[in-house]
Amino acid sequence: MKATSWLAAIVLLLHALSAWASDGGSVLGTVTDPRGAVVPGATVTATETSSGVKQTLTTDSRGFYSFQSLSVGHYDVEVTAPGFSPLRKTGVVIDLNGKVVVDVSLAIGAQSETVTVSESVARVETVDTQMGEVITGTQMTSVPLNGRSYTDLLGLQPGVVPVTSLTSNTQQDVGVSALSPSGDLNPGTISINGQREFANAFIVNGSDAEEDVNSGTAIIPNLDSIAEFRILTSNFDAEHGEHSGGQIEVVTKSGTNEFHGDAFEFLRNTSLDARNYFSPTRGALDQNQFGGTFGGPIRRNKMFFFVDYQGTRLTQGVDTGQIPVPSMQDRAGDLSDIGSSLTGTVTGQYWANLLSQELGYPVSPGEPYYTPGCSSSSQCVLPNPRAGDRRATE
Repeated sequence: MKATSWLAAIVLLLHALSAWASDGGSVLGTVTDPRGAVVPGATVTATETSSGVKQTLTTDSRGFYSFQSLSVGHYDVEVTAPGFSPLRKTGVVIDLNGKVVVDVSLAIGAQSETVTVSESVARVETVDTQMGEVITGTQMTSVPLNGRSYTDLLGLQPGVVPVTSLTSNTQQDVGVSALSPSGDLNPGTISINGQREFANAFIVNGSDAEEDVNSGTAIIPNLDSIAEFRILTSNFDAEHGEHSGGQIEVVTKSGTNEFHGDAFEFLRNTSLDARNYFSPTRGALDQNQFGGTFGGPIRRNKMFFFVDYQGTRLTQGVDTGQIPVPSMQDRAGDLSDIGSSLTGTVTGQYWANLLSQELGYPVSPGEPYYTPGCSSSSQCVLPNPRAGDRRATE
């Protein structure tokens, strides 16, 4: 393939990834003058502060504007119009699937005098009625999660059952067992507001990420690569359909004008673990989860990259929970397989009585006992009264 073809393929891939990662929120509002009259034709610019990416539009005849597709992040919204001083609102936060109303009242003045207003951090959803909680990346990485799966945090939302009733023996839909499509991670098949565990939608960066048969999520991004996720539990907007349960939407991080990243490793082992009461030894458990993220600019204010990696290495001993029982050989009286552990000295009247009952003849405390035909720990056979054997001497 020629270099130009490679370049075209890379550009198309980056464009597709940019479109794929466009899932975000919207900003809308009305521009007015000091008397409250609308200002048509005003220029409104929304700038993402970390990447410098800008979107610009003009108000309509009603002074209304609407940015319908802004990526998750922090924005500055600037409004300019002839005869008015420019006004900039900073600190506008766009959450996943959120709608932010930013109304602007311009003051009469020179174009060189920009008025800056900080947007309030606390805001109330006044545009739609959908119910849903946003969990940020900082919140996810601040809590201990065994396996580092965001699906373990779905139960933080009211109305969500934190566990599933499905097991590996459950037969659902076309008869396929309810197995997790993401290894041993929680696939998110839980009940939301009493709906079926198969009635939830999973969306990653605006694309359907639902596993077809068991309706769990087929994609669980690395926890450090997730910017935030949102669980919509009821009163969805018209854009959501097909599922009567919850709408779980995930958006991943992206590159910015500054190089940034992190590295991590989480370790579990048996150094401080106790032995299982029914196990002869302490089972092995060594789990390492390691990785990192890295992002930055390809072309400042235009094109960016972001990569992440997570590896898991697990060594885990299997505790069968089985309790040893006498073999058929032992039951027939041939204890040669454990003869070395059955020779010794009788201590105490209690054990002498107990051994007497087992052997069928009296044994006195302090009396040494051996198996017939041996002197200590060689392969031997204990006395078997049914075979006519009696107590053996050394």
